[in-house]
Amino acid sequence: MGNALKKYPVVITLTLVCLLLAIVTSFHEEAYDLFAFHSKPTCFWQYFSGTFMHGSKGAPLWFLWIHLFMNYLMIIPFGCVLEANAGSKNAFIVFAAAMLLSSITFQVLLYGQDELGCGISAVGYAFVVGGIINMRDRWKDYSIELRIVYSILIGLAVIMLLPMITGWISTCLHLSGIISCFAVYFIIWCLEAKTKG
Repeated sequence: MGNALKKYPVVITLTLVCLLLAIVTSFHEEAYDLFAFHSKPTCFWQYFSGTFMHGSKGAPLWFLWIHLFMNYLMIIPFGCVLEANAGSKNAFIVFAAAMLLSSITFQVLLYGQDELGCGISAVGYAFVVGGIINMRDRWKDYSIELRIVYSILIGLAVIMLLPMITGWISTCLHLSGIISCFAVYFIIWCLEAKTKG
């Protein structure tokens, strides 16, 4: 665990925070009121803390763990590729941009309603895009088994984008993660081009 934390500090920290909050909400469902995204936030941290929450208030406990597991299928494999190749600083910037844009998207979509939301899916989609961008030069070096695993995970991520699977609000939040990653990469590309030119 120590080596993984040194190699992938952003990804490992995110997964551990999500796991900790999943355990807390397993025993204290009222944590959703305190930490989930709120369309009418009462505390400033609710604009961001919902990113780390999973499940849903009033939903069965198994949903929390399935939700977390599905997000881990994006965060861990693609996030590790992103962090290993682009660096922890850039992985953190992608995370922060996805968290910020998804929070804004949630607030805009549900303005005036009284809704709770949670999940790191937007960050997961940002990491999927960042991972794909960073694995394209290394794809030929991957074993056939690893290529199959990543292909299945990419296919699953595409399916989970469909509104009929997760709902239109979740689809918009997932798309905000994709947009945030492209925005970060565009800004980094512009800055690098400016320093070279």
